Amino acid sequence: MCIACGSAIGSLFAASKPEGGGLTRRRMVATTAAAAAFAAAGSIPAWAASDRTTVFRGGRVYTVEDSQPWAAAVAVKGDKIVYVGDDAGAMKFGRRGAEVIDLKGRMLMPGFVEAHWHLCTLAFARGAWVNEEDPERIYEILRDYAKTHSDEKFILGFGWIAGAFPASGPRKEPLDAIFPDRPVLLVSCDLHSYWVNSKLLEMAGITKATPRDVVPGSSWYEKDPNGAPTGFILEVPALFAVLKTLEKHGIEPFGLKSTAAAIEEWQPKLAAAGITTFFDAGFSAWPTEQHHGFDMLVDLERRGKLLQRVIGCLYHNDPNVDPLPIIRAYRKRYRTPLVKAEVLKLLVDGTELTRTAYLLDPYAGSPDWRGEPLLPAPVLNRILRQAHAEGIDTHLHTVGDAAVRMSLDGYEAAFGKHGPGNRRHTICHAFLTAPSDIARFRKLGVIANTQIQWGVPDTSQRRIRELYGEERWSRMYTFKTFIDQGVTVSFGMDALATGSKVVVKPLEAVQAGHTRQEPGKPDGLVHPPATERLSLPELIRGYTINGAYQLRMEDKIGSIKVGKLADLIVLEKNLFDVGPHEIGKVNIQLTMMNGRITHRDGL
Repeated sequence: MCIACGSAIGSLFAASKPEGGGLTRRRMVATTAAAAAFAAAGSIPAWAASDRTTVFRGGRVYTVEDSQPWAAAVAVKGDKIVYVGDDAGAMKFGRRGAEVIDLKGRMLMPGFVEAHWHLCTLAFARGAWVNEEDPERIYEILRDYAKTHSDEKFILGFGWIAGAFPASGPRKEPLDAIFPDRPVLLVSCDLHSYWVNSKLLEMAGITKATPRDVVPGSSWYEKDPNGAPTGFILEVPALFAVLKTLEKHGIEPFGLKSTAAAIEEWQPKLAAAGITTFFDAGFSAWPTEQHHGFDMLVDLERRGKLLQRVIGCLYHNDPNVDPLPIIRAYRKRYRTPLVKAEVLKLLVDGTELTRTAYLLDPYAGSPDWRGEPLLPAPVLNRILRQAHAEGIDTHLHTVGDAAVRMSLDGYEAAFGKHGPGNRRHTICHAFLTAPSDIARFRKLGVIANTQIQWGVPDTSQRRIRELYGEERWSRMYTFKTFIDQGVTVSFGMDALATGSKVVVKPLEAVQAGHTRQEPGKPDGLVHPPATERLSLPELIRGYTINGAYQLRMEDKIGSIKVGKLADLIVLEKNLFDVGPHEIGKVNIQLTMMNGRITHRDGL
């Protein structure tokens, strides 16, 4: 279901080798040109806040500060918070030239820190949006799209739900009926599966004679009993083989220009969701050239179009390549005010639905298979030891309980007798964690980052229950226990990846974590155990100060405190006053990042 952390479309792309440590002078000059533009004589970057003052008064200010949990007013000067308290104190800053915003009882809180995203996946969201469970609804959308986009020579779509189809996947014939002469590529909502029509198979040269397996057991072209391709393609290596052949026809659906345009188009939407900071967990659209993602963001920053700050990483899953020289170079190259390369992301295992999550016990019905690690333990341990010694924070993708334990063992070995020190190492996902391993997170000072919106009994989770069995499935997403045992838990949507409905608003994820039920189904099944429902304060901390802590920014963002950066959002309703199943529907009426208003609607 999840897109392997930092490997938004490449969790199993073993055939690709990440960039080597040697960086040519030409590439170094090209990739730092945009950043250098900030130093132009006399220029002021478009993202920079002015010295203007903004006063918010008459509100319910939830600060996420234990010493002062609630206030009525906040004053901002330039990019900093200069006052938190009552209206009278705030209005001392409301002199000539200041904007005074009367909240009229609305809730104001810190901006959301999305601690696990993949901005490059926004390229998939162009074209037909088919995020529906009912195939007939998908066909209806595609028929309308065919009529309204008759000039498009290549049809791209995103969001179909793999769990709504048989394990053998959807077939090409329904797409052929709608698009007989134009190639079609529909990417699933988890980004691991691809649905194509006969025209695309023809252009890609995939026939009966084409070998089924691209990576045996991991990535293939589905075939019918007669050996003919069905139109279902599994995993990234097979997709990349198809994309390479399409380039010969002048088709590059996920090229650099398309991706850059998609990221820019989504900036207002992301600001409207209340997001002020991202941890980007991997620009894996370009596994061997991840600098492209950073370059796109730096260019947006230079042009004043980047509406969030982004802490990025190098993702890595190849045991034959040393990632340390690469991340060292990235950390030096990308250090603008809003865009930084900081973290080394390592993929320890795969995902549940592809049966590549690494488990302590075999999959249900498969007594000889429990998955395998993508990075062997000796390789993982060596990388963790070296990264820790150099002060490089790591972010480990672990879906299965064996992968979680292997990662904790690796950290314990890396720390030795000296302990974690001032490191912010993170294990992400950890959906299935052995109860005895939860306390080890706190003992080792390891952060747990997860996708709380997936802990609901939707189509994807029902399929996982079949693969894991009832007992294991019923002890997934136990992050209330994590928090109760003193573990720092942060949240991030891993977007655009998901198992069912695509979620891009943090408040939708908050609702899921609070109810453990599918949105729109207040009487529906609660993902067991119901005792793992999270409280609003726990969820808000996970989406603000804990994410800031993960990114080493807790002294700058994540709460409302004098001296911190002015990352603020105004909600149309107080989250503590609305019903549990209404949380995701609450609109953000204003978003401010670094003192700059990046979204405003009705305030």
